[in-house]
Amino acid sequence: MKIFKLTYGLMAATMLSLASCDINDLPEFSDSDAYVAFSSATVTVGEAAGSVEIPVMLTSLKGLSAEVAVEVVTEESTAVEGTDFTIETQSVSFTPESNTAYVKINVVDNDEFTGNKTIKLKLGDTSVNLGAAKTCTVTIEDDEHPLLFILGTYSGSADSYFSSRGHYDWDIIVERDNEDNNKVWIGNLDPFFVANGFVAPDANYFYGFVNEEKTEIRVPVDQEVGYQTYVLAGFDDPDPDEGNVLETGSNMIIEIHDGGAKLVIPNAWGITGWYNLFYGGIEFHKK
Repeated sequence: MKIFKLTYGLMAATMLSLASCDINDLPEFSDSDAYVAFSSATVTVGEAAGSVEIPVMLTSLKGLSAEVAVEVVTEESTAVEGTDFTIETQSVSFTPESNTAYVKINVVDNDEFTGNKTIKLKLGDTSVNLGAAKTCTVTIEDDEHPLLFILGTYSGSADSYFSSRGHYDWDIIVERDNEDNNKVWIGNLDPFFVANGFVAPDANYFYGFVNEEKTEIRVPVDQEVGYQTYVLAGFDDPDPDEGNVLETGSNMIIEIHDGGAKLVIPNAWGITGWYNLFYGGIEFHKK
């Protein structure tokens, strides 16, 4: 009983204390708490896009007027101002009615392959605080990449060798490598893992190399699928019952047809475990 009385008394005291407070006494935020930042730390734009506008936001409870300088960090940029791009915006301005402004960059298409270039932007002098995203790296993707003809999304259709796995209709993605111009990344190659949510680039993501003739992608076997310990396996025959599993150091071949409009896996392949297995002859058509 004493414990009950003590607890009840404490609750009553707390309620009286809350009742004595003015419910309108909310915390106040001043302009000193406002800050400005890029909406994203990275932006990608195609070389043929012409221009790109990068959002900068002012976070303020009441809204205020401010001006922020925008600088190009030359020593941390691979793109050259005046050659690869021009910047129209030297500063951005905000008003109480508008808390978003844009940095506009014009992109120069040089009609030759020079690789991707980057521009490092930095927010400079301002009367308000700078947020965490006070820099932004803009990547200009070169549209003359030698493997551009096979980059993109392809749709495919296949029945699993295991009847219990059923039929699949799915998409794969072929992406460039940022360092090797002959290397590509193939996302979502295995449809079973796609169906179960294990998708690129965290899982189900493989690399391959395009041959000099641009007729095939050579994908090294034994690459991990990114899900537990299962790995990519290839065969030396369209029928897994007739062929042998390729040894470590070998390549699973993906043929390039019709100028990159169609990709064909001629031989059987799958994911060891065996989580899935397919006969050869699967076709993927570019969307």
